[in-house]
Amino acid sequence: RRAPLLDVLQGALSYPQREAVRREAPERLTVPSGSQIRIAYEPGRPPVLAARIQEMFGLAETPRVAAGRVPVLLHLLAPNGRPQQVTHDLRSFWETTYPQVRKELAGRYPRHSWPQDPWNAAPQRRPMRR
Repeated sequence: RRAPLLDVLQGALSYPQREAVRREAPERLTVPSGSQIRIAYEPGRPPVLAARIQEMFGLAETPRVAAGRVPVLLHLLAPNGRPQQVTHDLRSFWETTYPQVRKELAGRYPRHSWPQDPWNAAPQRRPMRR
């Protein structure tokens, strides 16, 4: 019988060990919009969080796992769901890259919010209604 590897591994751990794994390597992270987004873990690579740019408005620092020791690799997605930027440093993205990304995407996706000040903008799950 083929059982999912994660279930087999978790079955071998005690409850406190399972809780420690859940705390240190959560399956999902809550982003500023309130969405809970799955984190992708691969051996030998940093954890990856893929979220729409609008859902990250208001967040200054890159999310971390492992009690704050490991930054996640952010795949900041355009409204079409494709990565627009990949970064370990969200603060630097907002300061240096976002103004150019904003110009490019505002023309292609006018229904979406592209504030000049993403630090203080309200995060959004869905585009604005007209």
